[in-house]
Amino acid sequence: MPSDKMTQGIGALLVLLGIIIILTPWVIFPVCEVHDIYMVLQSGVKMPMPCGWTARAETGIGALIVVAGGLLLARKTPETKQAVGVFSIAAGVLVILFPTVIIGMCKLADHPCRQLTLPALEILGAAVIIIGGYLLWKRE
Repeated sequence: MPSDKMTQGIGALLVLLGIIIILTPWVIFPVCEVHDIYMVLQSGVKMPMPCGWTARAETGIGALIVVAGGLLLARKTPETKQAVGVFSIAAGVLVILFPTVIIGMCKLADHPCRQLTLPALEILGAAVIIIGGYLLWKRE
């Protein structure tokens, strides 16, 4: 029985982390787009900076982490723990890679996305990776 409660707690923690990942670039530590900082093209068209696209990607990854946590809350089998563990590790890596390598953030160090959003997403991604590793380690 204690294992079931632990699994429920980990599932709830994944749901919470997913929600925080969704909210981080828009509400908690907003990216430049929320602060009305855009890239203006020569034609006068405002385009989101890279951090705006990263925020959209993080919203999707965060939603998938919420679904994985919900799956863990619904099914507590060793196979589910293993699958959610593998998925969590992959999703956590993507949470870190989107703002650092895949899409990136603004180049200027004084932009809000570089000062607050980036470190927060790196920490949240690391937390999701650690939880996924724990689920793989304790999958029985």
